[in-house]
Amino acid sequence: MRKQILLLAVLFALPVMAQSSFDKFKQQQQQQYKQFSDDKQAEYDAMRKRMNDEYADLMRKTWDAFPTHPADKPKQEKNVKPQVYQEPEPVPQPQPKTEPQPAPKPEPAPAPKPKEIPVQPEVVVVPKPAPAPEPIAPVKPKDEIPTKRVTISYYGTLISISFPADDNLKIKAIKENDIANAWNVLSEKKYDIAVKTALDARKANDLCDWAYMNVLQLATEKQYGKTNEAVLMQAFLMSQSGYKIRLAMAAGKLYMLVTSQYEIYNMNYITLDGKKFYIIGDMGNAQYQICKSKFDKEQSLSLQIARLPKLSEEQTAKRTLTSRKGVTAAVSVNKNMIDFLGAYPAACINGDFTTRWAAYANTPLDKSCQDALYPVLRKTVANLTERDAVGVILNWVQTAFKYGYDDQIWGGDRPFFAQETLYYPQSDCEDRAILFSRLVRDILGLNVVLLYYPGHLASAVAFNNEAKGDWLTYNNRRYIICDPTYENAPVGATMPGMDNTKAKVIVLK
Repeated sequence: MRKQILLLAVLFALPVMAQSSFDKFKQQQQQQYKQFSDDKQAEYDAMRKRMNDEYADLMRKTWDAFPTHPADKPKQEKNVKPQVYQEPEPVPQPQPKTEPQPAPKPEPAPAPKPKEIPVQPEVVVVPKPAPAPEPIAPVKPKDEIPTKRVTISYYGTLISISFPADDNLKIKAIKENDIANAWNVLSEKKYDIAVKTALDARKANDLCDWAYMNVLQLATEKQYGKTNEAVLMQAFLMSQSGYKIRLAMAAGKLYMLVTSQYEIYNMNYITLDGKKFYIIGDMGNAQYQICKSKFDKEQSLSLQIARLPKLSEEQTAKRTLTSRKGVTAAVSVNKNMIDFLGAYPAACINGDFTTRWAAYANTPLDKSCQDALYPVLRKTVANLTERDAVGVILNWVQTAFKYGYDDQIWGGDRPFFAQETLYYPQSDCEDRAILFSRLVRDILGLNVVLLYYPGHLASAVAFNNEAKGDWLTYNNRRYIICDPTYENAPVGATMPGMDNTKAKVIVLK
């Protein structure tokens, strides 16, 4: 009996012993991982400190003077007058005659049809949107350092960035040594919290590069006022986040310069090493003294918007749009998003103003817009052929919107993002082509390109199945003309006066 009791005790103890051993093993593994993580972070911290010290050392050298170049201005075009499609007159059929007719003479064999020659257009390809840059090194703030949270409103959305509670950033004078000394202060461990929370805000709010830069400017100005310290902190956060920035000074003020994948209109710039650096907060100075300090793998701003920022939807505008064929769709547009897009800078690549349309057309609609619009259009075209489905969307864009000339409404050329066309009461050819291309790609999954004729923008669609109509060839595929401004025109109809042999193809992603 005693043996049986002892055996039972051992059996009951085994799971407890096993669990204890497992817990001990798990604890050891966690300790080892934490030690490894701490050691690795210490390496990152040392590397980032060394890079910032070297950056500051270069700051102490004399900054070279560079002249300011006046801002590039966007090309102003007068759009061609929209036209209404007229159905071709039916060909009259011969009527039979009652009187006897002589036997018909044998007709000659029909001449062979000329070989179809595809239109090979000029093609414009823009680079894919670059992903957000990586920070110069991973950042992990110390938990025990007291912090102060600074919250700003960005188009109705509250975004917070933290700074050390004992923030003592101060630039003694706008001179090389004093700016370098302040940069060394920012490189202290306590300022890691600002870098980390800035990067977290970029990720949490899907901030594109331009939005991120704006948010940092608002947050630093709230912390320091509109001062040189605010400019230095913004430049520091941008550089630590991986962006290519330069510092400049003029008339006792500090400025941040940024370079971009696109050439930005309406902003003065300085040329450094063959690149345009745009002056943030430019006060019209004739020249600036520039610090050429830089980091490895720094990245230019990308002005393409792969994802729209997450903005508060407290203000929405509803609109019902009906085509002449009776397709009705209600849209709900976030007014905060409209304000954000309306302030977005116009830009192009390599001086080719047609490239800006690709950036507009590649920008998605936000989720609230898609949720209101896409189910209706998808249901409407669900059982149609590809050609007929494209035709429904084409007619909706052609006829549900009122046409308006930019120069009369805005005082000059003003392209719309797709979301803006759904919001504003009037739109023109470029706005409709951009919206149509967005809808066809999202709803039907077909490839679309934009077509630029002088004074006019249209589009063309690559069908999976053969489709009739006017066409051109790009990348060994046939693209059928679809003109969202040629009202009531079917798929495959080119607006009169437009020459497809001279059209420029703008490739979309």
